[in-house]
Amino acid sequence: MADTQPTVPPNRPAAVEVIDCTLRDGEQTPGVWFTIEEKVRLAGLLAEAGIGVLDAGFPGASGADLEAIQDMRRSGVPARLGATARPLRQDIVAAGKARADEVFLFMPTSDLRLRETLGITRDRSASVFRTGMEEVLGEGMAVNLVLEDATRADPEHLIRLIDDLCVPGAVTRLVLADSVGCAHPTGMRALVRTLAERLDPEIALCAHTHNDYGLATANTLAAVDAGARAITCTVNGIGERAGNADLAECLAALTHLYGVRHGVQAHRLPELASFVERASGIHMSATKPVTGYNVYRHESGVHVDSMLKDSRSYEPLSPSWTGRERAYVLGKHSGAALIRHILGQTDPPRDVDDETTRRLVEVVKRAVENKDKAQYERAYAAKEAFTAYALAGVSPDVVIAEYDRLTIGST
Repeated sequence: MADTQPTVPPNRPAAVEVIDCTLRDGEQTPGVWFTIEEKVRLAGLLAEAGIGVLDAGFPGASGADLEAIQDMRRSGVPARLGATARPLRQDIVAAGKARADEVFLFMPTSDLRLRETLGITRDRSASVFRTGMEEVLGEGMAVNLVLEDATRADPEHLIRLIDDLCVPGAVTRLVLADSVGCAHPTGMRALVRTLAERLDPEIALCAHTHNDYGLATANTLAAVDAGARAITCTVNGIGERAGNADLAECLAALTHLYGVRHGVQAHRLPELASFVERASGIHMSATKPVTGYNVYRHESGVHVDSMLKDSRSYEPLSPSWTGRERAYVLGKHSGAALIRHILGQTDPPRDVDDETTRRLVEVVKRAVENKDKAQYERAYAAKEAFTAYALAGVSPDVVIAEYDRLTIGST
């Protein structure tokens, strides 16, 4: 496999820092919310897995986030706790009150966001960004400058922000955000190279990607190829709209395809995935890469026959890497090799001739085809009902009714 790998790009780092933002961006998934207890528990699990920095919440927008970060601090979570904030005094004060170690200070950078949504100029935005950065430093917290919507911004504006704001010793990381998931790997690689050339090497360039076109992991890896020394991810890839770069996918690719160190314990990934499934109400596909139920299970006769001879045949990622085990499944597409393997594993082993093997394969196929699929319909209906309940949010009727109550009571 090594013979087929491309030449290592000169800017690719030997190691990257992994920042998890499940507690903040993950919880911004429409309809998802975590209790304070769940947040503290998840923060502990992430830190125990080896993730050293957490984007732990947005205390300026949520009192619950502020309390959760305080509780993480009190519980001794062994990771640096970050708070997301706008460059506004009230957000920065809230981050300090939460006892955050560092702040992810975000500001839109595309003309679309600046002019059409905020109604400000590039010059004004740079001034606001600078003031916010100075206030964060004044509160004794480290600063990460987050260039929101950077992949739709004029690169010249981004370069100006780097020249004006990215002072070594003041800024820890520059976070390049593909906020609407519109980048592609070639463009991401080029943009990171351009910005890295202007950025002091003491400041780490960090990739933050979204998955609207299914390219969040690919864009994250492209950024690393071009010199990004930090990445952000979420467990199970949850997040706004189509989600963020998936933690397990990024770590597997960095380890096995890119040879980049990250310090995260892979065998903790299934536990993290299961916890976030239960807490978020978003259940993963069986075919989800790395942590999915079916990733290390094999049914097809040709595949199983090859796997029994050499597991590298159809398993590029060993299940042992995540603490999982390989499984062979009897199903419609099973063949003679699995029948012989199963009978050979009994105590004592059972010998089987070709005709008996053929008949047993037919028995398996008929057993599958005679299954009642009504349970599939029931399971789908239950999933649809649960999703509608869990991710629906609060009904607008609640707001309307409360408004009517308040306004009628005031007249």
